[in-house]
Amino acid sequence: MQPESKVCLIIRQTLSNVAAKIAIMKKQFNQREQIRNAKNRSTQTAWIAVLTFFAAAMLHAEGFRNPPPGTFDLGRAGGRIAQVDDSSAVQQNPANLVDVTNIEAQLTPSIIYIGVNYQGSGVSAGQSAGTKDPWKLLPNFFASMPLKNDRFAVGLGVTVPYGLANEWNQNSSAFAQPSGAFTYTASYFSQLTTINFNPTISMKLGDKIQVGAGLDVMWSDLEFKQLLSPLAPNLYAQAQGTGVGFGGNLGITWNVTGHQRLAVTYRSPITVNYSGTTKFNNSGGVPSTSFGSQIKFPTIVSVGYGIEVNDSLRLESDVEWIQFSRFSNLPVNIGANALTVPSQSIPENWRDTFTAGFGGDWKFSDHWILRGGYQFYETPVPDSTFSPTIPDADQNVITVGIGWKGKHSSLEAAYGLDFYNTRNISTDQNLAFDGRYTFNVHLFSLAYRYSF
Repeated sequence: MQPESKVCLIIRQTLSNVAAKIAIMKKQFNQREQIRNAKNRSTQTAWIAVLTFFAAAMLHAEGFRNPPPGTFDLGRAGGRIAQVDDSSAVQQNPANLVDVTNIEAQLTPSIIYIGVNYQGSGVSAGQSAGTKDPWKLLPNFFASMPLKNDRFAVGLGVTVPYGLANEWNQNSSAFAQPSGAFTYTASYFSQLTTINFNPTISMKLGDKIQVGAGLDVMWSDLEFKQLLSPLAPNLYAQAQGTGVGFGGNLGITWNVTGHQRLAVTYRSPITVNYSGTTKFNNSGGVPSTSFGSQIKFPTIVSVGYGIEVNDSLRLESDVEWIQFSRFSNLPVNIGANALTVPSQSIPENWRDTFTAGFGGDWKFSDHWILRGGYQFYETPVPDSTFSPTIPDADQNVITVGIGWKGKHSSLEAAYGLDFYNTRNISTDQNLAFDGRYTFNVHLFSLAYRYSF
């Protein structure tokens, strides 16, 4: 297809007679119609691809939920509800804030290593791909303060509860032009970012019952990058939108005896409406347009039972239910410039899921404590709507942690080895995504805590 400027130059040639001018003008009209039709086909294909890659918005970590924020919570991931006893109780169980008897603040970043490899099957047989830039940093902060003879407490958490970034190597065969399985069907870069602000209050109701409640104010950002259309090989799109959602969390802890605890927590669903812009590089000649979408984050209900075996050893077992079925579809509003493709609602059909595990800690000296845990995570993502930008599968996670506590300062570190099941996809609604997905995941957390 010739660029329109060259056509105009041809049209403007000096002709010697009227008949020739008419012939050239007719030729010009036909060429312009061909160019317009080709651009319309390119634009339509581009918009269809935009809808496809919006559908693959979320990524990693039990659907799009991140590992437990806080080093205590990773170190004993399967047992972190009933016995959590530092300021990270803001996130895990606000009822337990009254157990923290001093003013406390802690910075506790999580570090995630995730690598995914793909081997195609079916229509994509023989193709492969791998992710790059596997290291991700998730900052988390907690603070708490006791009030009125330790019967009340307040706290604040700033966490990154959902989402990571995922980037595929575009030099792999699955992204080769024009026949790669993922080239025009999957985002080569996608990122979901959340920052949750969680002010919390806790109180004791008598000697047996503790309750807590908090407000969740969650800011979120979505960003995607994708090559769009084989009719315009250099046409790339970048979409970005932001939004804010509101929710809350509750916790209740029952001190059954002096050595046993039963705790129940509830975190409400949050809905975030995103608005922003979809931009295209100039080579495609496609105008920018607005972008709108919505993500319904899940309800989470947790139950934990803990027992203090002796002064040095504690054990706990937890179960969680996560209402991922709220993410049944992904609405996509592509704005007034969408031309040939209307706004749509793309089916996701995620399932409610659960986690189950156990954990504990052993205080083996006055200043040192060792933690450990195991947790099973069931994936909410069905085979039919699996996407390369959601590299998720059932997980078995084994965690360990160690902490040192001084008079005011405390240091802690935790590590989790995440055994993802291999995911063999053969019934995806997008045949290009069928294949074998393998995972390599490691979880780290560090904490510095200061007690006043």
